[in-house]
Amino acid sequence: MHSSTLRPLALVAVIITTASAHIIMENPVPYGSPDSNPLLPDGSDFPCKQSEDVYKVVKQNIMPIGQPQTLSFIGQATHGGGSCQISLTTDKEPTKDSVWKVIESIEGGCPSNHPGNLGDDPAGRGTEKYNFSIPPMIPPGEYTLAWTWFNKIGNREMYMNCAPVTVTGGTQRLKRFTHHGRRHVHGAPASKRAEAMASLPDMFVANIGTGCATAESGTTLAIPKSNIGTNVKHGGDDTPVPPVGSCGQSAAAPATEPASAPPAQPAPQRAPSPAESPSSPSTSSSSSSSAPSSA
Repeated sequence: MHSSTLRPLALVAVIITTASAHIIMENPVPYGSPDSNPLLPDGSDFPCKQSEDVYKVVKQNIMPIGQPQTLSFIGQATHGGGSCQISLTTDKEPTKDSVWKVIESIEGGCPSNHPGNLGDDPAGRGTEKYNFSIPPMIPPGEYTLAWTWFNKIGNREMYMNCAPVTVTGGTQRLKRFTHHGRRHVHGAPASKRAEAMASLPDMFVANIGTGCATAESGTTLAIPKSNIGTNVKHGGDDTPVPPVGSCGQSAAAPATEPASAPPAQPAPQRAPSPAESPSSPSTSSSSSSSAPSSA
């Protein structure tokens, strides 16, 4: 009883100690000892801020499909806000090769719309809380959830905290939903749900040595259309700015239509050889190299 009581207190102590520079995800409850620092600029600790106990389960977060969930934070160094995403991977111990699928995007004002930091209390409150839910195309099972944040003010950085999640079946098992223009059934087989999940957008990644970066300090990231998804919240008062660098076609400015290729020219016809020609075998070689004249 005594040790079980001390464990949550120890977690809070770790959070307060490590959150002094920035903020961390409080809910869903993250793995291990949360690190409030951004990912390293070279991406060597991507994903989830790799460390010794990076995937130690403190609490398994249970999330029924379609039921309201809360994203909340501890800390007050919010750097003017920015843009955030919530993503899932089927890997319980994600690696650089893991595939992350976006279920919610928050463009602007995340985790706060305050022009600067809220304060200097590492255990302070005041950040926004966001409601989200597991979409119906996600098959029940165990996942890793990621919160990613691209700050508005300061160095161009990417923050990432991860949490263990168990997705369970929702209550409206036969509810129909539309995804990418197609009708689906909430209670569809897992294989169909997995196929629908695979069609969700990939998590946006930048500022970790990939050649893609967010724009200069003071700007809010405009999440690329191919990464933002359909569940989007908008906040903040400024106009979001697209990322820069080698972000892929989806992350850069819309590509112009390629110039139309000229119509293919018909291949020149080969003149029949003397052996093939129906005319007299005495036809000269010079005449055999020219196409027969039309009548």
